Amino acid sequence: MTFALSGAQIAAFSVAALCTLVLPVALLILLGALKKIRLAPLALGFVSFFVSQMVLRLPLLQLLTASGALNAFAAHTVLYAVVVGGLSAGLFEESARLGGAAILKNNRTWKDMVSFGLGHGLCEVMTVTGMAYLNYLLLAAALANPGGPLGALLAGLDSATLAQLAAQLAAIGPGLVALALLERVSAVLFHLFATSLVFTAVIRRRPGWYLAAIAAHTLFNSVAVLLAGAGMVVTELALLALGLCGGGYVLAAKRKWPA
Repeated sequence: MTFALSGAQIAAFSVAALCTLVLPVALLILLGALKKIRLAPLALGFVSFFVSQMVLRLPLLQLLTASGALNAFAAHTVLYAVVVGGLSAGLFEESARLGGAAILKNNRTWKDMVSFGLGHGLCEVMTVTGMAYLNYLLLAAALANPGGPLGALLAGLDSATLAQLAAQLAAIGPGLVALALLERVSAVLFHLFATSLVFTAVIRRRPGWYLAAIAAHTLFNSVAVLLAGAGMVVTELALLALGLCGGGYVLAAKRKWPA
């Protein structure tokens, strides 16, 4: 039994994978060639996201969920989103930024900060969103041809499970993909903003900026739930507005960046 997605969905998944896997690399190569970013803080930004999220936070949340330690929060959607989805992400990611800024003793110029923020933000784009859409494409190919080379991805799944998987992929229409890409733009802009706050905290030795970054991260990650009743389009536009405000702050900070 085969399950074929529409050509529009396959095209949307392909464009999303291109924008979240290939485009970030091309952008970084271009910025590097133009000497707009620096390699050391960029690489450390990548590491800060990967370690804080993929190595530490997400496995810890999975462990706590499996043990039932988060059941009390799970019963309250808003509280769960704010504490688990927002505050925990803020604590882990902003602490990773704090450690990165502390390591970069001789690389704390505005350009270094932007490089670190881009590394952190684009690492999320590539490892979370990019790999997700690549996985969708592989699963779609396997569902369309279970006997082909990618059929091993579906090994052990019965027809009912395959139908459910196909329905889940079919529900991710081009419109949802476009909104998801818009959200990644908002998120990268926010990462630049949060990086600016944390670097300022280290340079000026004022922890209040670090705490402000955690609070901002908590708010940004909680918007989707807080505005759930308004619909996805309104939510994504709100996130974009926050991201643009953060990006504007970063540009304005360039003129008075602490020495």
